[in-house]
Amino acid sequence: MSDEKINIKVYSDSPDLVPVTSALKQLELKGFPISINFPQELEVSENEIIILNIETLDSPYLKQFILKKKNITNKVVIIIRNTEALLVTSLLKHGLYNVFVFPYEVLKFTSFLAELISNKAYVTETNRLGTFGMSKHGIKSIVGESEKLLHAVNLAKKVSEKSHANVLVLGETGTGKGLFARAIHNNGPASHFPFIDIVCTAIPETLLESELFGYEAGAFTNARSRKIGLFELADRGTLFLDEIGDLSNNIQKKLLRAIEKKVIKRLGGVTDIPVNARIISATNRDLESMVENGTFRRDLYHRLNVVTIEIPPLKERPEDIIGLTNHFVEEFNKQFEKEIKKVDKDVQHFLKGYPWPGNVRELKNAIERAVLLSDNNKLELSDFSSLIRNVPVEFKDRIFNEEASPHLIRMDINYGSTNLRNLQKQYAKEVLKKLGGNKTQTARLLGVSRPKLDTLLKE
Repeated sequence: MSDEKINIKVYSDSPDLVPVTSALKQLELKGFPISINFPQELEVSENEIIILNIETLDSPYLKQFILKKKNITNKVVIIIRNTEALLVTSLLKHGLYNVFVFPYEVLKFTSFLAELISNKAYVTETNRLGTFGMSKHGIKSIVGESEKLLHAVNLAKKVSEKSHANVLVLGETGTGKGLFARAIHNNGPASHFPFIDIVCTAIPETLLESELFGYEAGAFTNARSRKIGLFELADRGTLFLDEIGDLSNNIQKKLLRAIEKKVIKRLGGVTDIPVNARIISATNRDLESMVENGTFRRDLYHRLNVVTIEIPPLKERPEDIIGLTNHFVEEFNKQFEKEIKKVDKDVQHFLKGYPWPGNVRELKNAIERAVLLSDNNKLELSDFSSLIRNVPVEFKDRIFNEEASPHLIRMDINYGSTNLRNLQKQYAKEVLKKLGGNKTQTARLLGVSRPKLDTLLKE
């Protein structure tokens, strides 16, 4: 990240600026170079972040901003203390989706600013407008040319353009289910309305219901004011429910009612509130099996599963690996201000042979680390040493008579991703297993000392 300071302007209706400045100081302590200013007159300039700390719709700063705003709502952050429905819905209508309730969402606020700064989404020159928009998170942002991926992409394109139907995205962890969800939203007619996402397992069940549906003041202890739920915030836009397979039966029941009747009821409330959002849900679990064994509601499954998009794991589309690698190298070149221009052939060979249990996310993390630590203008095998050390060697049972061949060990070795150190370690483990765990006999058979065998097994 550059040492050049990012200008943050704070406009506040309240003279109490301690909560805002404390949150920004947390950001500064994390290493983000920021300069905080508190101007009296609202002025919108290039390459800055604007924070509006407002109390009501009559806020003079809010009124001035609505009059002056251009294509900069992506870098405007709103802080409120009052979750009154009229206030929140009015902000959303004006395209102000980055709304945080203080003091309850300070952590979300700082995390959002960190992402904004890391992605340079505050930059407003012509060539960077819409960093958070379709250029970054649209259908075209999905990298890959394999047949399986293109099938999923084409399906996402159709469902985004032709309908507002609910979508179920399936795939292993790290395949990019969230990227697909955002691409579907950004590629459709509702792209100007909110995209609200939540990881269902990240919030305890006791709090998840209030996050989804909101609550009225006095609904429970510490419910001092009304809270708008995510369903309301996503109205006319998209609500993305990640890890949907982990929802409790109680939440499933209430979610079904919201989808079927297009109304919700806040905790402690008596009035039905109309909502109309596309539901995109995602899971890495087998929902069909869960439906059969009764752990997931059949009626909810069919409501969510109007269209299913299955994202293939990276190991099933090796032809996409080099394209993704080049894409990530370019991304991290910009982020870390590097000039890596080449990926060595042996690195490409290794990357295509590696099994990628963590899918695209693991590949991205590996490239990020390699680019960050590389001192050259090209990536070499030494830049992936930590990954190479952990490559498993597969030992698979083939069809052979083990009783007739008790001394045979059958190995399937991917030469593109297996080095001698890993092969030695795994082979020693297999021999030890064959000899019933007798280390002395194993060491003698392998021609090494007991200490050397112990060291080899621990590596």
